[in-house]
Amino acid sequence: MKEEGVLSKVKALSGAMAPHKKEPAAVPQDGPPWLAQVAVLTGVLAALTGFLTVRSTSLTNEAIYESNQAILSQTQASDAWAEYQANSIKAHVVEMQLLPSNPLSAQDKATLAAMDKDFRDRQPQDKQSALDKSKERQAHLAEGFKKLQQKDLLGYAGMAAQIAIALASVASLTRKRLMFHVGVMAGVASVIVTAYALAAAYLST
Repeated sequence: MKEEGVLSKVKALSGAMAPHKKEPAAVPQDGPPWLAQVAVLTGVLAALTGFLTVRSTSLTNEAIYESNQAILSQTQASDAWAEYQANSIKAHVVEMQLLPSNPLSAQDKATLAAMDKDFRDRQPQDKQSALDKSKERQAHLAEGFKKLQQKDLLGYAGMAAQIAIALASVASLTRKRLMFHVGVMAGVASVIVTAYALAAAYLST
């Protein structure tokens, strides 16, 4: 009985001296649940910003192309008008030679008359070519202007997307849900402007 009492005391003493097992520490919370949506919003807006950047660059190149084509059409129109005026002057000079007061042989008169007819026949074609090139110039200028308008709209959309990303980042750091909501509104505005710009470009084609 004494031995059992001694053993029980030894066990009790060893149990008291043994280190107590610590309770598992509570896992710290990462933050409010809406913070998980910040990463999603940021990723979507980053993708949208990349698309807007590429599209804006493409529109700039297209606007430059339309401007170059307008310059080319203007040059061709000017050449056509110059040709029209040159043929008019030549025809006028020939017609002055065909006046009855000028003594010419029948052969010379026939030659000059053929030349006059040739110059006058060229004029309608030259005039029409000049008018067509002038219309092409206006069309290229109008198309380039539309490209630049769309680029400006996409630029505003990109700015709104960047603001939304910045607000979402601030909301993540400060844990301010209001900042996150404002960022969401800016992101929605960016999507709306982008959709409007693309729809307007599609409907105008």
